[in-house]
Amino acid sequence: MNTTPGLRFLRPYLQQDLPALKRTAYLRFFSSSQSCRSQLTKIKVRAVAQPYRHKHSPKSDVQGRIDELEKARKLEWPRLQRNRDAMTLLEFTAKYSGMLPVEIRKSDFVMLRGRVRSCRIASSKLVFLDMSQDGTIVQVVADRSRIDSINGETPGLFRDFYHLVRKGDIISVYGHPYVTKRGELSLNVIELPQILSPSLASHPGTLADRETRVRNRHVDMLVNSSVAETLRLRSQIIQHMRDFLLSDNFLEVQTPLIADKAGGAIAKPFTTSATEFPDKQLALRIAPEIWLKRLVIGGMDRVFEIGPAFRNEGLDATHNPEFTTCEFYRAFTDLKELMDMTEAMLSSIATRVNELRSTTLTNLPESVPLKDFTTPFQRLEFIPTIEAALGTKLPNLSSPNAEEDLKALFEKYALPLPLSPTLPRLLDKLSSIYIEPSCTTPTFITHHPSCMAPLAKSFTCPLTSQTISARAELFIQNREIANMYEEENSPLAQREKFTHQLQWKDEENSAGVDESYCEALEFGLPPTGGWGAGVDRIVMMFAGAKRISDVLAFGSLRNVVNLGRGEGWVERKERVKRKVLEERERDLEVMKRRSMEMGLDFGGKGKAQSENLTAEEVVDQIEIPAGEKKVGDV
Repeated sequence: MNTTPGLRFLRPYLQQDLPALKRTAYLRFFSSSQSCRSQLTKIKVRAVAQPYRHKHSPKSDVQGRIDELEKARKLEWPRLQRNRDAMTLLEFTAKYSGMLPVEIRKSDFVMLRGRVRSCRIASSKLVFLDMSQDGTIVQVVADRSRIDSINGETPGLFRDFYHLVRKGDIISVYGHPYVTKRGELSLNVIELPQILSPSLASHPGTLADRETRVRNRHVDMLVNSSVAETLRLRSQIIQHMRDFLLSDNFLEVQTPLIADKAGGAIAKPFTTSATEFPDKQLALRIAPEIWLKRLVIGGMDRVFEIGPAFRNEGLDATHNPEFTTCEFYRAFTDLKELMDMTEAMLSSIATRVNELRSTTLTNLPESVPLKDFTTPFQRLEFIPTIEAALGTKLPNLSSPNAEEDLKALFEKYALPLPLSPTLPRLLDKLSSIYIEPSCTTPTFITHHPSCMAPLAKSFTCPLTSQTISARAELFIQNREIANMYEEENSPLAQREKFTHQLQWKDEENSAGVDESYCEALEFGLPPTGGWGAGVDRIVMMFAGAKRISDVLAFGSLRNVVNLGRGEGWVERKERVKRKVLEERERDLEVMKRRSMEMGLDFGGKGKAQSENLTAEEVVDQIEIPAGEKKVGDV
């Protein structure tokens, strides 16, 4: 039946002679019904994530809490008082975890401080609180009869306390260690808990939207325990890498973040200026490599640095313009030793992560199977592997025509060209097609063509007669994790490689000849092995994270920039979103009209797609686009 729903409702009454008043009422009802249906069938524009909002207005919610605390004379944030019985929740659980059920240590007095996670009122005389501190949770038992026996009658005060305390309050409790019948270690308080820092804003029960979570990281950490656990895992991994190197007699150093040249890799740098040098353009470092090798030249044979690096390029699931690297340089070390060290480091990290996941970090998602880190790792040589996959030899990559010859190969096999198809990028593209997809378990890709590693030592391969570098990349789950090579220590060869690299210079990668570094090499760099890894990607792998923003304390650069934008930014994104939807609807109408003119069936899928526009797609209309994989990126 094709009758309009509103008319189906109205039809019985159209056959009757109704009084005028009733007829008008029915018509008003019909009009309202149609108006509601019209509203429901309009395009549903999903709201762009905004900073966390409570069910009620945040201001009214906070003001209500303030009024409540003022009335109880508890609107205060007292200074912390020292107490010799105070201990952390972790210390408490470690010291008293061996107690038996229903056991209470009346001779031990303990003060604990932490945040209220939940409050359960069993009766007017018994309240249970769950306290958390730095990832550890302890139950607090507030029994009015016990408190009264020590402090006198407190019925009104006890009632006021459990009516006032709420989730999120930071409190101090004092009492005896106690184990419940169910064997749960608790603190049986002997005095009313004290609120040290009341929570004015109410804490949400859940927070699922990705953008809302990242833009309100402090709330996200309070609601989703896996967020804080990921950051704790990150800290543990970094500390493990540091300990691994320190145990091998390495010296940890800090090198400049700002200099006249970015140095260390082929990438677009962030540029800035300083008041001290108003006429000189400065850059944030892309990598600390050049600085660290200067230290080796200066006599420090084993140095490493864990710190930030910057690339002024796109954002995607595995790239962020600001990232953390670990780089080390060890004199008198060859490529095999570097790969052996990599296997030892990653295997030991996997063992440590397995311990943490089974004890303290139990809420993390599944990660790379830790059994995959059994040594030795798989090894694939760059050129032979590609040639075997293609079924043909690569052209002479040292030839002046190498780039054109390689483009012809791409055309022959109908392979997509990368953006700005220079020789290194063409080779990198071949690797992404024919080698990287097979690198699910830890795999070293070795001996890249020399043009892909201008800072690495090179030699002629006896198997292919190509000029290759003494370099290896570690891939796990098809992602580059670490990069290592024997360093070029000849100032003559290094200057020549820098000069040769200029032919691939473009607007984004404007690196020139670093004469100051070449001059430093003239003082003598011993045969040295260098190693670099993206710490963020290592954490992603072991934390089971899908995006790099998940392992950064405040998300990607996009999230960090948006944190400083208030409602004006949200409104702007909403306007852009509506504009995109309107443009899509106009395109939809044009497509529909043309399809009808041509006698074709039009399914109208575009409409459904426009309704499902995500907030990330909207941001992409404003922010920089996600970049593709970079040459030499770690």
